[in-house]
Amino acid sequence: MLSTYRTNLVKKIQLNSNTYLYHFDLLEPKEITFKAGQYLMLKVPSKKGPVSRLYSIASPNSEKNSFELIIGIIPGGLASNYLFSLKENTEVIFQGPAGLFGLKENDRPKTFLVTGTGIAPVRSMINSEFRIKNSEFFLFWGMKNYKDAYLLDELKNYELRIANFKFKICLSREQNRNMIPEIDKKYFLFGHVDQCMEKQLTNYELRITDYEFYLCGGRDIVESLKHHLLGKNIPQENIIFEKF
Repeated sequence: MLSTYRTNLVKKIQLNSNTYLYHFDLLEPKEITFKAGQYLMLKVPSKKGPVSRLYSIASPNSEKNSFELIIGIIPGGLASNYLFSLKENTEVIFQGPAGLFGLKENDRPKTFLVTGTGIAPVRSMINSEFRIKNSEFFLFWGMKNYKDAYLLDELKNYELRIANFKFKICLSREQNRNMIPEIDKKYFLFGHVDQCMEKQLTNYELRITDYEFYLCGGRDIVESLKHHLLGKNIPQENIIFEKF
């Protein structure tokens, strides 16, 4: 049974032109328990009554009194209009947590293929789970342009302190690295996430069929990535994603 949470928006940070990080403190109940990878349902006020929208939790599950969401604003959308205009110190209602997306309890190497705000549950997993795992972790995060990139310093810090974590940001619409600072160029590749993943994993001794793949992003992109991996003879049970 889902719980209802009264929360207070205490911080709203713009990450790029249309993406925001929202930090909510819990009012009632005072604590939340969830598995990294799960989502909450935002109750959006409307003339016909509250409408639910699903958003993955982006913060670690060790934080019990608050949580964070990373949300892309879509002009004209009911929830987007509500969230865009939402002011700090406003009460917001959620239900949850829900969902089965999460890391499997094994030592298989794990590869995350995500696009856009699909980074949210992966960010939660990194902060919640990586400290207690022995697996290798690879993150390939797809964006269109370099100007869209965010959380880079955070990811660089993860790579420094987590020995078995590597990441690449995959830019699908850039042609050169001239705009990227020299110190950061090694973190960026050109192409879609599946192309970048295949190029990088060939540098390792393991076969692509040895990995587990965690997919998160738009419905059509996740479906496309799933079929691509199945075509590479990846077993269905090693392709994990959330069905929104």
